[in-house]
Amino acid sequence: MKSFLLTISVCLFLTFPATSVFAQKTVEKYENGEKKYQGRMADGIKIGKHSFWYEDGSKKREEKYNDLGILIQLKEWDEAGNIVTDENPEEKFEKFREDQFNNITWIEVKYNLGLSKVKGEIYTEPILEPSDMILHYATYLENGKEIDSSFRTKKPIGINLKKSGLIDGFQEGLKYFQEGDNGFIKVPARMAYGSEGTREVPPNSTLIFQVYILKR
Repeated sequence: MKSFLLTISVCLFLTFPATSVFAQKTVEKYENGEKKYQGRMADGIKIGKHSFWYEDGSKKREEKYNDLGILIQLKEWDEAGNIVTDENPEEKFEKFREDQFNNITWIEVKYNLGLSKVKGEIYTEPILEPSDMILHYATYLENGKEIDSSFRTKKPIGINLKKSGLIDGFQEGLKYFQEGDNGFIKVPARMAYGSEGTREVPPNSTLIFQVYILKR
């Protein structure tokens, strides 16, 4: 029998540390009234628990996302109710990134910044003009843990290299990138958050930025 899906959306207002966002809760149901799916989206990304059910009402799949939209837990059941998957997918990605960062041949430039490009020429001197750029970026610790990402939110940022509020190392590193360049910037702790760190960044942490310059 072909299933008929009833979708119900409810807007919620959620408050997280240092930020507030609107979250939309979506519920889908089978024709027999049993739930098929339930989950929340905030600012275009999945957050919290997303649950899926078989038509008889038994659990099929459960995904848990953190506030950044990162999938941190995945569980799956077969139709007999046996759990067939129970894992943290992000742990695999973190290990992959850590290995990737360790295998990169970094080119050291001013302020002990490290550069590596997937696409584009490596410059040994900063490019000062033009100072305006639009880019996608992601921030990682050396162990591969993601701190934030505009790739995930699909919202690039616009900055001016002469007066941006970015951390020093990121701002300086971007000066070596042209429009269309894609690569990484390795920033030592003293050019990042130093001995203080932040809620997400431990003290004395080296940061690695992945960048893609859309316009400069």
